[in-house]
Amino acid sequence: MSLISHLPEIGAGIVGRAVTDTLYVSPEGAGTNGKTWGGAFTTIPAALAVASTDGDDLTLINISPHATNYDIDITGDPTYTGNYILKGSHRNWAKITNTNADNGGATSILKFTGKVALIDLNFYLGTGLNGVIMTHGGVRVYNCQFVGEDLTGAATGLHLDHATGGKHAKVIDVDFKGDAEFMTALKIDQFGYSNFERLRIHSSLKGIHILGANSDQNIFSRVDIGDCDHANGIAIDIDAGNEQHFHDIIFHHNKKNVDDEVKDHIWGNIFGQFPIEILPADLDGHLVTAGDAASGIEADWGTAVVFAATDEIDYPFRIVAVHVEPTANEWHELRFSVDSGAIYYDRVLFKGQKREGVAAPSGTEFIFNARVELYCQMRSETGGNDCQVWIEIQKI
Repeated sequence: MSLISHLPEIGAGIVGRAVTDTLYVSPEGAGTNGKTWGGAFTTIPAALAVASTDGDDLTLINISPHATNYDIDITGDPTYTGNYILKGSHRNWAKITNTNADNGGATSILKFTGKVALIDLNFYLGTGLNGVIMTHGGVRVYNCQFVGEDLTGAATGLHLDHATGGKHAKVIDVDFKGDAEFMTALKIDQFGYSNFERLRIHSSLKGIHILGANSDQNIFSRVDIGDCDHANGIAIDIDAGNEQHFHDIIFHHNKKNVDDEVKDHIWGNIFGQFPIEILPADLDGHLVTAGDAASGIEADWGTAVVFAATDEIDYPFRIVAVHVEPTANEWHELRFSVDSGAIYYDRVLFKGQKREGVAAPSGTEFIFNARVELYCQMRSETGGNDCQVWIEIQKI
């Protein structure tokens, strides 16, 4: 067989996926049939126009570097319904944009409704374009970049937008470089059980925006979000969807790191310069009265005192220290809960000296969700003694 007859197999080997056809795009192509680099289409829409829309097919479209950019040049949201892998050479070697100004102009660069992977590509949003819209579950975006530095109006870089609840998307090793007044870098609407890993998001009005009731249990790992420093800037804005998992997240130079309306997420290894706040914010503390611990019975605790009512702390937080001022020279024990006593996340045992304050580090590294109710109870050797209590929290 000829070399040309083996091109689909060669293409499949490059991306590690089985494909049913391979097409080529290059500014140096002859624009004949797109089956070789010599006959490559000169525009991406030309290749997409001949690619199969059969739901059982998958077309690999190899896209060469370009001295300037590939222009989609189609009005509205240029929408393609087939299954495609669009693969470039490097995320910085060819930009894709849409400069169409006819019939009101383009509103996005590209929209895909089928099973699609984008690899090693750069999408330039110009002054007012949305980037890429993807609506099918299981979509992939690898090693790409979305650039909105020149925006003068609101736009979204990558929008995962399912009608009812897409699952299992992967967005890995992707850069977003935008404008702090106008760009939403990554919008996740009705997508759940998906992986977002090694994201770099800088200068956006919103770094990650999660909405849609079915945007559940997504995993965000090794994410750097910075310079969302506009007056309304938010690094992570969670409006809907349950139990997001955030691991190894770095926040820096953001007006607000997290705005969370859901409050049931998992946080681990969260880094940044986070301010410390003492509750209550006065020098009187919360007055806690001890129950009698002499019998050693677990139930012998004083009345629970609320440190923070539900919705009072409107950001995720760590508790880093406990301060107490006892009124009796005896052993005391404090315990703290944020779930009505199902679990006591910290217990502090100390020998009180009258008129002396005591400070202790918190026994937990857990990051609590916003708007939890926080309270404590105390017991002491003889019972009935008062203690003034403060906590230090670190605002995420």
